[in-house]
Amino acid sequence: MKKLSFFVGLLAVALFFTLSCKKTVQLTIPTSVTTSDTYALKIVITWGAVEDADGYFIYRTDADPSLSVNPANLSYHLIATVSSVSYEDLDVFSGSYYFYRIVAYRGDETTEMSTPIMGETTMLTADEAFTALADYTNGRRYDATSASQVPGIIMEVIMDNAHSGTDLVFLIDDTYSMWDDIAEVKAAVQDIIDILPSSTRLAAAVYNDANEDPTGWYNYTPFTTSYSTVRTFINDIYVYGGGDTPESVYDGIYQTVDYLNWSSSSKRMMLVIGDAPPLEGPLSTHTLNEVINKCKSMGLIVNLYPILIKGYKSANN
Repeated sequence: MKKLSFFVGLLAVALFFTLSCKKTVQLTIPTSVTTSDTYALKIVITWGAVEDADGYFIYRTDADPSLSVNPANLSYHLIATVSSVSYEDLDVFSGSYYFYRIVAYRGDETTEMSTPIMGETTMLTADEAFTALADYTNGRRYDATSASQVPGIIMEVIMDNAHSGTDLVFLIDDTYSMWDDIAEVKAAVQDIIDILPSSTRLAAAVYNDANEDPTGWYNYTPFTTSYSTVRTFINDIYVYGGGDTPESVYDGIYQTVDYLNWSSSSKRMMLVIGDAPPLEGPLSTHTLNEVINKCKSMGLIVNLYPILIKGYKSANN
């Protein structure tokens, strides 16, 4: 018994010594920080691991590379706290520049900020935007290379992803360049309805450019099992506007998620049908990150299935 007590005592001393030694490891300022410059919708930041750190604080400030300003003298604000050695910043605008600094922490102890490093975003395309909307909401992007393909792809999306009891909404860009695509959907709307799984609740909505038409840019009809209501809504869609390329994609998705009476406990999905990238910055009320968080805030995530009409057509086409 005395031997057991002796060994337990030795083990306790060894454990105390080990923990004490570990606590004496001094945190170092994060190094090897890198930022991406190949994405429009995000900046990926990575850095080297700091020994014994509990995690990292990520700080950011807007950057103007045309100004001769020491980035270390700029004012930074905290944007995230992570335990990994990488972070995807989604609260960015395309064609923009940002400086980042990383701080390691352990309990209440923190290091100084890392050396500032600039990240940049490319100009936004519909390809990248529609892919991101699908990827971050556990959906899938589909492509149509002609108007005649659109009804078939809609039916493919439904057959691939919907099941009995699904909440399903069509969100359609109704700017003028979509005239032939919408015409094809109208011609096939009954065929689309005929393949819906049992007990599917159906809704539809349209979006345009909220800056060109602040009061009429968005409209919707709520979920129903009376499919004739949705069929009438789709057949009544008229196209207009869209002289510039980007449209209110983010705002259209956000409002559709927010306005509709979702109830399915098994599958909630939105088909976003359009041919233009989203408006950003002051021209859009909501950002990509806000749209993603809104889709994830519904208890059961709203999966987005964008159908991108490839090859943007001008408003005169």
